[in-house]
Amino acid sequence: MNMTEDAKKLITEFRSKHSASLEKIPATSEKLREVCGNIEQTWSGSFAGWHGKMYFRDFQIPSIYEKFSGEWGGINGIPDGWEEKGPEEVRIKIEKLFGDNFSVENFEDEIKALRKEAEALKNEITIAFSAFPFNTNTEKEKGLFAQIENYEFGKLKGEFISDRLPKTMMSRDTEALRQGTCIASWLYYEGVALEGKSLSEATNNFLGLVDRLVRQLEMKKTNIASTASISFDKLSDLHSEIYSKCHSLYEKGEYAEAVEKGFKVVRDKLRKLTGHETGSEAFGKGKLHIKGAAAANVDKDFNEAVKFLTMAIDNFRNEKSHTSDAKIDDPIRAYEYLRLSSLAMNLLEDTEILS
Repeated sequence: MNMTEDAKKLITEFRSKHSASLEKIPATSEKLREVCGNIEQTWSGSFAGWHGKMYFRDFQIPSIYEKFSGEWGGINGIPDGWEEKGPEEVRIKIEKLFGDNFSVENFEDEIKALRKEAEALKNEITIAFSAFPFNTNTEKEKGLFAQIENYEFGKLKGEFISDRLPKTMMSRDTEALRQGTCIASWLYYEGVALEGKSLSEATNNFLGLVDRLVRQLEMKKTNIASTASISFDKLSDLHSEIYSKCHSLYEKGEYAEAVEKGFKVVRDKLRKLTGHETGSEAFGKGKLHIKGAAAANVDKDFNEAVKFLTMAIDNFRNEKSHTSDAKIDDPIRAYEYLRLSSLAMNLLEDTEILS
């Protein structure tokens, strides 16, 4: 079994095993986040020490006149209705509001299990492609593999929690400030919800990335197979000098380099014949004349055609040599360029210099 088949099998097995979780986790995360948002509205609004543990009555939303003041805290006594709630009380309330016998602990375990399986899949895919012979013809695929190799499956709950915490805190309640930052319980569970959503999205994106790599490599393989006759049969039909200088590059899949070499062979031939390496100068200053026109009355047309052929090669060469991406990754297109250079070389075999 080859590398792409190995990868396809791994992806298929993963999707079959975890498709239910990949649908359930985002939906659960969204509902949990909504419930945490409701609990947040009953919270003090302050992360300063004991303030962060205060909730209004039995998790009720206070009126504007009953709001907790993070500035004054408990300096003037704890406001009526505000009570300290431990993490366990907050968890129980969240699970009750969520309904359906929901368990935050079980949901966290489900997230951890999916992350572990996704990381294991990534390792297997990385191993499967670690020995793949990426070359100039598969530069884009090499870039996709690098993304896969360095892929991260979303953010962890700790990162989401950290994003919500204030960088500085201000309060007249020095005792609360002295206690430091308190991570509100509702925020912890919101972090769990956001991690679940992030992990699911990242996992689906990872599967899509591997799918794309496999499809592209299979297409490249199909193209190479469909042009095998070019590599081994038709290449030998090229002008002998084009063949000798270019066939090994072409057969290694280094198409841009093969085409560039073919253009240089034509320029070298023009320089050898006239002292000028461009078509316009060879036929102008160099007074190059091509023999072999079908009749005397079309000799001028014939020579003009050859001149413009060499000028076209010169312009193609300039266009492709002045960029790091010659945009030649198709073996058929590369062969057509080599055929163009071969035609020019065949026509330059019978020439003379006009006086």
